Amino acid sequence: MTDLRQAAQQALEALETLMLERGSIYETAITALRKALAQPEQEPVAWHYPGGSPDQCTTNKEYAEMEPAWTPLYAASPAAQRKWVGLTEFQFAEIYNRWNDTNGSTAWGLNQALEAKLRKLNT
Repeated sequence: MTDLRQAAQQALEALETLMLERGSIYETAITALRKALAQPEQEPVAWHYPGGSPDQCTTNKEYAEMEPAWTPLYAASPAAQRKWVGLTEFQFAEIYNRWNDTNGSTAWGLNQALEAKLRKLNT
């Protein structure tokens, strides 16, 4: 169990004790901690040696565990990954028509308008 999971477990136990003593004002925090602790612990996908070059990494767990200085690196959980939102045909046509009506428009200008809209949709 990681230090973070141990701390969360201790916080949960403390909140449960307080809840018994003072009522249900801690129920939201207890529910959130229980949900977080119920998730499987994520395994590192690689390790990086601190102070080393950016490419000084290993995926060999046994090698990294021999030296405690190696820092574990984790992949983003699927839940944390956002789904890409693209343009609808109507949105593209609207941007294209606005760009096409501008005198002296360049392909770069169209590119900039499309990127701006996509950035707005995906933030």
